[in-house]
Amino acid sequence: MNKNTQVGLIIIIVSLVASVYFLKDSVFFYAKSPEARQEYQAKDPAIIKRIFNLGLDLQGGMRMVLEIDKSQLDKDAQKDVIDRAYTIIENRINGLGVAEPTIQKQAPDKIIVELPGLKDPANAKSVIGSTAQLEFMLLREPAELSRAITIVENTLKGKVDSTMIADSSDSASVKAKEGAEQAAQLFGGQDSSKTTAKDTSAAAIAASVAKITTTPASFTALLVQVGEQVGVLEINKSKVNEIFARTDVRAALDRAGLGGNVFLWGHSSEGGANGSPNKYRILYYVKARPEMKGDGIEDARASINQGGMATGQAIVELEMNRKGARTFARVTGANINKFLAIVLDSTVYSAPVIRGKIGGGRAQIEGRFSLEEAKSLAVVLRAGALPAPVKIIEESTVGPSLGQDSIIKAEWALIIAFVLIVMFMVFYYRLSGVIASFALFFHTLLLFAVMAGINAAITLPGIAGIILNYAMAVDANVIIFERIREELDSGKTVRSAIDAGFKRAFFTIFDSNMTTLITALLLFGFGTGALKGFAVTLTFGIIISMFTSLYVTQQIFHLLTDNSKNTKLSI
Repeated sequence: MNKNTQVGLIIIIVSLVASVYFLKDSVFFYAKSPEARQEYQAKDPAIIKRIFNLGLDLQGGMRMVLEIDKSQLDKDAQKDVIDRAYTIIENRINGLGVAEPTIQKQAPDKIIVELPGLKDPANAKSVIGSTAQLEFMLLREPAELSRAITIVENTLKGKVDSTMIADSSDSASVKAKEGAEQAAQLFGGQDSSKTTAKDTSAAAIAASVAKITTTPASFTALLVQVGEQVGVLEINKSKVNEIFARTDVRAALDRAGLGGNVFLWGHSSEGGANGSPNKYRILYYVKARPEMKGDGIEDARASINQGGMATGQAIVELEMNRKGARTFARVTGANINKFLAIVLDSTVYSAPVIRGKIGGGRAQIEGRFSLEEAKSLAVVLRAGALPAPVKIIEESTVGPSLGQDSIIKAEWALIIAFVLIVMFMVFYYRLSGVIASFALFFHTLLLFAVMAGINAAITLPGIAGIILNYAMAVDANVIIFERIREELDSGKTVRSAIDAGFKRAFFTIFDSNMTTLITALLLFGFGTGALKGFAVTLTFGIIISMFTSLYVTQQIFHLLTDNSKNTKLSI
């Protein structure tokens, strides 16, 4: 064995060992059942970064086409709105932890999103489409809440509320007293100014809820008092929304000088067990103008509360930038003992009491949500607000069972293609066909190892690209073998015929592969999801097939013919 053959053999062995190393995790992972894969991934989340992944069409997942609503933007803002939306959506999707997501811009105002292996489509839709307008808003005083309720009640009854006529001689204390008296009348004699911890107990709230019927005679009959706030049964929430949407109700509140305030719903239902008709949602009355917006947030992360009454509950910790920290310190310092609502997309997640000035630029959101919900909220807040609302105009979900059927069919397609090619090559070219078959097997091993090494996704079109690579790799060997036959027929020795055959075939194979490679790169650059999957496997397959067809097979021929006195070659 000469030195060049030894070097060639070492390169082949090293390539084989490297392929096995990069493929071992993928083989170990996909040898398991789908259920076992999920359990294993839960124990070792990093496994998804060490294997080749399966595309949307193979493992199931979700595909969405998002359209950006630019109707409310001026011309300058419209110029780069799709780029800004793309960046924010990409950041949010990366936070979801989906392996190999596909995100593409489609002019003029659409973004295509593919999320293979997604387990919670509803959560993904919420995270991707949320406008994420985070605001800090002060709650109105209980007396003002009671006054607004009275105005709404009287408007529905066709009465003129005396509180609409402002008396400039009234002092703030007198107004507060009148508001407290109104609250006592509204809630059956209970004075909201004297609310104690006992009033907010589960028993007190349940007793108040029990008085409400599903067919109330008035607006106040839809409400239940929860401490200094009011709640509404979930079954009555739509009725309250209809009341607030009435033009006469809005006009009455405006005339009373309350147009600068808004009613907002709490984030989650409270009270009663799951499915209980007694579950209610708090209705907050806040100043319409926020004290601070979410642009002051620098970082957000989910964690578990380690102290206080909410110990063990999921929270979102906020870290503010310099400007946000100054604003937050000013707002909290000027409103001690008042409630500050943390509002995301017009929904109140929590409304803690300001006990003192909060400096340092740190705060937290408590909202009775799960850890997964807290993580999703943190992802949205970190990514920032979308520059314009987006709506899902097209949505499709591939179930895991359909994906599993596709995997089985794809496996059979690869096996059948490989076996048929091997049978033809061995039948027609004898021992040389066996060498070509080994090169084809080596080609497959290297291709999947590269896909695993770069954590790429294999799709059904990608499988088609692999099968096309088989044809191109074998076609290269056919060209080489036919050239070797011609050289043998001209009277050359076996070793000379092999070298001349590879040399003459090189430029023909190189030219044909380069034109295909250029096409594959264009498909990758300008194609959509399905075409990109095809282009990826075709691109790497072409490069690898040139290595296996032109180098590996030649080194094996040299290994078999070194120091050999054979005058014949099985070809």
